[in-house]
Amino acid sequence: MVKEIPIILISGYLGAGKTTLINNLLRHSNGKRLAVLVNEFGELAIDEDLIEAENDKLISISGGCICCSFGDDLTGALSDLASFVPKPDYILIESSGVALPNQIVANVGLLNNFFITCVVCIVDCSTILQKLRDGYVSDLISNQIESSNLVILNKTDNCTKPKVELIKDKVSNDLNANVIASTTFSNISFEILEELQQTSAVNTTAKHSNDIFDSMVIHPVNIQDPKELGKLLLNIAGIERAKGYFEDISGKKWLIQISSTEMQLSEVQDHRPEGLVIIGLRGHLDTNAILDLVS
Repeated sequence: MVKEIPIILISGYLGAGKTTLINNLLRHSNGKRLAVLVNEFGELAIDEDLIEAENDKLISISGGCICCSFGDDLTGALSDLASFVPKPDYILIESSGVALPNQIVANVGLLNNFFITCVVCIVDCSTILQKLRDGYVSDLISNQIESSNLVILNKTDNCTKPKVELIKDKVSNDLNANVIASTTFSNISFEILEELQQTSAVNTTAKHSNDIFDSMVIHPVNIQDPKELGKLLLNIAGIERAKGYFEDISGKKWLIQISSTEMQLSEVQDHRPEGLVIIGLRGHLDTNAILDLVS
């Protein structure tokens, strides 16, 4: 009889800290063999480049949500992971920031030899209250939280203690979250995830993410000041997330990550595929202003 491989699904809105959590679990796996399946909404598999674990197999599915147009690729990717010798003890699926966990759970439920043991949702405490009031994304984020066993309140260092308590109360009572951990930098142990053995009931009422988001890829050239590029992106209407690599005019290579009102910029030494994935609300993303950056 073929042993079923447990899957931990990690969800959460754009920029909440999913990749950081994956990195933490890989660094502190408690002796477990972890395989990772990465998915990012957009045309470039940026998150695969960000995962820092050495000698770990990464399989990336780009071009859409893992729960819809790439269902066949999800099946094939899981089969590939299951063929490793020795087999992984767990498979970690990092879903797109605009994916619905319940649809992923349903897709995995149709497959043999796999079962989802835990659904984790990462919440960005610095933006969650604003996002839950946003008519375009509130249903999506609520679905991500309600479909989870474990909700991790992340980036608590950016909030006051009363605000964290308010968020904790809203998530646990209004959105019926089962378990809550509060942390910074997505710092949570693998042992906690192992203790959770069944998924929550899921909500299927949220809009499909492809109905509310657009994505585009740009390739910035002749960049003299990387910080100025970041500031320009922050000021463009409709951008929810921007992430990728580019080269400045002096030949230095940079990684830029933008989420809501935050920007992270760091110089990188090794060669990475250049290009910025930009995700925004459909009908609100100022594509002309974005294209002006590369014209």
